[in-house]
Amino acid sequence: MQIQHEKDNPQNFVCKKKEVVKMSLIMQAGEQRLAPGNTNTLLSISGKNICIDFGMAIGNKAAGEANYLSKMTELSTKLDLILLTHHHLDHSGGLPFIAKMNPNAIIAMTEPTGRGAEIMLKDSLKIHNNEQKAIIRAGGEAKQFFYNEEDISSLFKRSQKIPKPGWYQIWPGWEFGFYSAGHTRGATMIIILPPDGLAYLVTGDISSHDQPLIKGVMLPPKEFFGDRLKNRKIIIITETTYGNRELKAPMANLRKEFREWAKDRIEKRMPLLLPSFGDRGPGTLKDLTDIGIACHVDGMVREFCQMYQNYTWCPQDIKLELDALIKNKLAIPYKKLGAESAQEDRVGEEIHRHDTDLGNCCGMGKPSPIISSSAMMDKGMSVVHAERILPNRNAAVAFTGYVFPNSVGEQVLKVQKGGNVKMNTWDAKERREITKNIPVSCEVAHFSLSGHDPADKLVERIVRMHEEYCPVELVIGHHGDTDSYNGFERRIKAANLNIPAKRAVHLKEIQID
Repeated sequence: MQIQHEKDNPQNFVCKKKEVVKMSLIMQAGEQRLAPGNTNTLLSISGKNICIDFGMAIGNKAAGEANYLSKMTELSTKLDLILLTHHHLDHSGGLPFIAKMNPNAIIAMTEPTGRGAEIMLKDSLKIHNNEQKAIIRAGGEAKQFFYNEEDISSLFKRSQKIPKPGWYQIWPGWEFGFYSAGHTRGATMIIILPPDGLAYLVTGDISSHDQPLIKGVMLPPKEFFGDRLKNRKIIIITETTYGNRELKAPMANLRKEFREWAKDRIEKRMPLLLPSFGDRGPGTLKDLTDIGIACHVDGMVREFCQMYQNYTWCPQDIKLELDALIKNKLAIPYKKLGAESAQEDRVGEEIHRHDTDLGNCCGMGKPSPIISSSAMMDKGMSVVHAERILPNRNAAVAFTGYVFPNSVGEQVLKVQKGGNVKMNTWDAKERREITKNIPVSCEVAHFSLSGHDPADKLVERIVRMHEEYCPVELVIGHHGDTDSYNGFERRIKAANLNIPAKRAVHLKEIQID
């Protein structure tokens, strides 16, 4: 069945059935066994089974933890519809698996979300396969991953794209609204309007503050809804990642502080490493190039920079003019090397990275910041740079987003200056990954430039929906640890609107009469 925009098929009919919301979730951050945990929302509404996101929890390999998916429920293999709010692995990492388990389900996402998910899923599979090769070489037994290349290909062949914000019909009488969530490129909040009864708003990960490449969103404008919410009540399913925290200052001020810090270190001729989540790197690049700082980009950040240039989805998206930045020598991507790359290219790029790590590159006369995946220095190209930059007393490292517990990044932040952290680095001679003790003698900083709403904005969204759009029947919070959710719930009660709140717990059913 093809998903149709409202203007193409304005049919309507009424179907009255008991509504049941089934939530299958592993909470984000401290409550879960691993961080980041995975998000999976299962809804059973008026006879239709809907899955919104099916993520993968990312294990701490140093602690012997493995990646895992949410446990399957009976509903998980009887899906009619699979929707993806955005491409981050804690939301998309199990999608090829759940799609394969439901061959007849309709699958839909925005174009940028599809492009970003494909990058991340292929990279995740590549990392797993490389790890298994190392295990086999060491005499161990390889483990099969959740999906393979064929599963990824099948997923995106089946997926239908939501081309722009708006209202779409998937089944007669049902309407689905898609609007920017302000979290990352292509991220969407989803409004579900069954033929009758309650409405549902699933925020996904959401941000009301502006970021370098996407404007924040509180709620869609009233004009977006028209009279669709008339005589309805709504259930809001919201993330609570920062449900007990406020921003230390307006995000614009925090970003200014980061830019000034980086500019000062560059003027002091300090090599600067900015380990980044792949899709956050483009925003960091824009932050610094906007003030004239030329940056190197490495690893998955390169691919997301290209994606941010080529794919926009909504008016909130700000295009990254990557080609112009490269032409003006403000963005300098390292070459992407593969097994087929010539030896001279490999040697050339190694010299290029070595020179940049030491602060001498491209005849600039001053160091160039290196924006590289991965954000927590657990693997990826940031490890290559960190091995040389961390021991340098005249260098600096800055983390610009969430720092996951028990990660290498957290250890780098907490270690006493001159102390060691264990890092998994690539040994070119032995052609395998080895663990090394790396001294941390450089300056280390952390700037919380998050794409998640803080507590006051999470609650403001609910209050505004209740007072300005339609009555809120119930709030369901997920994607947050115990302290985050409890802080969020306290703020809901303090608003004195008599709106009940429930916490979604993994495999626990929430039934709505």
